[in-house]
Amino acid sequence: MAYHPRIETPDLATFITSRTRNSELWFANNKPVEDFALGLLAKLIDRYKTKLYAFSLEGSHHHDAMKFPLLNRADFARDFNSGLARAVARLTPNYPGGRLFERRYSSEMIASDEDIEWQFFYTVLQPVKDGLVERISDYPGYNCFHDAVCGIARKHKVVNWAKYNAAIKRNRKVNLIDYIEVFELKYERLPGYEGLTQHEYRVLMEKKLEEHRQQILRERRAAGKFGFLGAEALKKTIPGTRARNPKKSDLKTHRPRVLSVCHKRRAEMKKWYFDIYFSFKHSSRRYMAGELDVEFPPGTYRPPMWMVVRPSGPYSLIH
Repeated sequence: MAYHPRIETPDLATFITSRTRNSELWFANNKPVEDFALGLLAKLIDRYKTKLYAFSLEGSHHHDAMKFPLLNRADFARDFNSGLARAVARLTPNYPGGRLFERRYSSEMIASDEDIEWQFFYTVLQPVKDGLVERISDYPGYNCFHDAVCGIARKHKVVNWAKYNAAIKRNRKVNLIDYIEVFELKYERLPGYEGLTQHEYRVLMEKKLEEHRQQILRERRAAGKFGFLGAEALKKTIPGTRARNPKKSDLKTHRPRVLSVCHKRRAEMKKWYFDIYFSFKHSSRRYMAGELDVEFPPGTYRPPMWMVVRPSGPYSLIH
């Protein structure tokens, strides 16, 4: 199954996943890249005015649970993944070159506030679910849980490379420190808990975390999985080595369009999605036939201009 069309909506959160080629662990035990990723994330949240609920950077992939009120998910994903790819190449001595990510990012709509909460715990408990550590407190890499439930905003220093590179062309003596900007990375509180104090919210989320963790442990035991790799082994991981048992998928692998713990809600959201999808296909056919003023449904993008038919011949370029 090929990637389904991505629909932008200001009202629904999105779960984004990007995986490295060949499941190579370029984010594992790689503090410079981790620090860069968090700074870049803070910068792009400020630029695109997004709402961040959860973020994880594991060895071979990252997850982002976010909302895009200004309908700019595509811009965010482009800038984050391209910036992260350049950082891995620059900050990891043994990086061999070539593309970092296996393919385009996957993007699933999160159907409701309840489902945002579910994806939050799915994200923060990834190290447990993947058999790396038994508790997230043992995980040596980044985990957003503490900052998210405590309402902590951490400041990150980010070099404005565009301005620095432009300046150094005019004056070789410019100081890099003059082009450092500071951005705050802060997580949104999960919807539905706005009335709680910060202490009440933290205590409740810690209780829910343990409930979800215990459920994962029961599922692992039922599947005959009892051991964990452990923090010490993770600290010895060489960036770029391949994951032992990676999750594999290709273009024919089923990818959900909507994430929800409720079957009825998922069905309703899929109907909404396909109504827009078929409207988009109809508009696309008219557009590619040369009807350039056709309207597209909200949250969709026009096909590239090179696909449009001209009277002089099929699929001629239009500029």
